[in-house]
Amino acid sequence: MRKPPLPRRWIRTAVALSALAALGLTTSACGSGGSGGAVPQGLSGTQAGAPANPQYAAEEQAASTALRPAAGSFLAGKTNESVQGSTTPPNGDINPYAIWPVTRTVGSVAAGDVLVDNFNNASNNQGTGTTIVDMRAGGGQSVFASLPATVPGCPGGVGLTTAMVQLRTGWVIVGSLPSTDGKLDTAGAGCLLVLSPTGKLAGTIAGSYLDGPWDAAVQDDGDTATLFVSNTLIGLDGGSGTTTPVDRGDVVRLSLAQTATSVPRVTAESQVAGDLPERPDAAAFVKGPTGLAISPSGTLYVADTLDGRVAAVPDALTRTASAGAGTTLSQGGQLADPLGLTLAPDGDLLAANSVNGKIVEITPAGKQVGEYYADDDIGQDPPGNGDLFDVVVDQAGTGVLYVNDATNTLELLH
Repeated sequence: MRKPPLPRRWIRTAVALSALAALGLTTSACGSGGSGGAVPQGLSGTQAGAPANPQYAAEEQAASTALRPAAGSFLAGKTNESVQGSTTPPNGDINPYAIWPVTRTVGSVAAGDVLVDNFNNASNNQGTGTTIVDMRAGGGQSVFASLPATVPGCPGGVGLTTAMVQLRTGWVIVGSLPSTDGKLDTAGAGCLLVLSPTGKLAGTIAGSYLDGPWDAAVQDDGDTATLFVSNTLIGLDGGSGTTTPVDRGDVVRLSLAQTATSVPRVTAESQVAGDLPERPDAAAFVKGPTGLAISPSGTLYVADTLDGRVAAVPDALTRTASAGAGTTLSQGGQLADPLGLTLAPDGDLLAANSVNGKIVEITPAGKQVGEYYADDDIGQDPPGNGDLFDVVVDQAGTGVLYVNDATNTLELLH
């Protein structure tokens, strides 16, 4: 969680400038894309000129390179940002992480609502957030779930992560990577918390296959579902006191059975990916494999944050052995430590960078076909550094929802 920036424009139309044209900046990498001499969409005025300042390092200059969305891409033509509202509930929780667009009315949520959880408490301690807010389709916000700091069956307590899904049966499953004081030294293995359609705690899912559940994706078939969860705490429990990555992060596949009246339970579990780098991080708590997206063909995509890439795991729904670190779909270029990951209606992937405020579009073939600078906060270095996390497509299939951790808001790119 970063310090709040200067006041932002609540609705902005991006203006393409050419202030950095003289820099002639380019990028190149496997599956990458870049175009020198242009300003990223979403940057304007002071923000556009900031990376040209000699105090900025190569990382900031790389953030200033542009890749205009290709004609026909999902990001093409999207230049407006609208704040949907504050994600901070009455108890003061901050640092919004997970986003789930509600598609059917059940329990206390209605189709068109958006669920957002918080990772930090009001004191800005990471791994201590206990609330999920309901961003109402008609405007306004209510608290969907307010959980206790400790829950039996959840090692370490409650600190809600980006691992949140809602099943067709209405149950909500959300990950917990808890800490008692905001530091990794006190982190517990955590669990998956199961909530009723009205936000009441109904159970937990825990076991040796969960250690720092950080993000999730689901293939939902009604009475059964396949849940994928990325783990980022394996080998880091208790804090290692080092920033050296260890290649122990993984992704597990959990087979679930449930009905509208019976709590989801795990019927089988298997590792589908492993050997992914993870490490403690003073600013971000922990870094490791994060965003997950499952394609209709059964390929699982993984945001391998520390390697700055998106990995592909084929046959993720059926494979019987781990694919290890998977194959590299796209790396470098516009990608900068990607976190959130989602599939667009056209089959392309959208990745939210953690090192800058960009959302990057990637085809299933691994070609980067566009980027948009969604958060241009020059209070960070580079602009937007540490402000983005989860990213999803809205219920209409036309806009991109993302959280802004600096302003504690849910925003829409359209």
